[in-house]
Amino acid sequence: MNKIIVALGTLAVIAALSSSPAGAGDVTRLAGAGVAVSGQPVAGSTLTAQPAAWSAQPDTRRYEWLRDGEDAVLGRERTYTVVPADVGHTLVVVERVTVGDQRDETSAASPLVAATPGASPPSTAVPAAPAAAPAPAAARTPAVSVSRPTISGRAAVGKRLRLRSKGAWNAAGHSYRYQWLRDGKAIRGATKTSYRLTTKDRRKRMTVTVTARRSGYPTVSATSARTARVR
Repeated sequence: MNKIIVALGTLAVIAALSSSPAGAGDVTRLAGAGVAVSGQPVAGSTLTAQPAAWSAQPDTRRYEWLRDGEDAVLGRERTYTVVPADVGHTLVVVERVTVGDQRDETSAASPLVAATPGASPPSTAVPAAPAAAPAPAAARTPAVSVSRPTISGRAAVGKRLRLRSKGAWNAAGHSYRYQWLRDGKAIRGATKTSYRLTTKDRRKRMTVTVTARRSGYPTVSATSARTARVR
């Protein structure tokens, strides 16, 4: 079995800039490198977010650490100490900035987390090819959700909600699946890019989850913000 994690000093990372919210200009566009992660992705070590370079000095910078790009925030400081539950996952840091009334963000992902330096995370090792082994440290990089999906449409019984955007992803070669939820619970059969609201949805809040899939890679999901209560 080939080891897919090696001890690293400063990590190479995957960074992407998400779109600015409606009405925001390009004052905060990236002027150089995006946010980056330094440190070793092993249990017990500390990772540090290296601030991005913006075209205007941000008034505020906020950080969020996520596991596999999912919504649950692990920490909100520039540093994050890797815990055993992170082993076998990718840690993502998001830097959110404000310049006046404008907002923007950029994110970066670490390699898969290992239990100890040089060790392979459980169930993620890539078997050697029959003819030739893959290149050393050739990790299967999971999909990374850079920004969450968005919904359009009126939240009223009989109206149709649509997936306005599946969000921004770093997920080359992945396919996407969709699931609509009612107050956080999956609705059976609601797996298209649109959903017509029924009487069961009245007074509920709706979300849609987008899942990135690729054979042999970790499955990663991102969920939209909730709608207003359905009328």
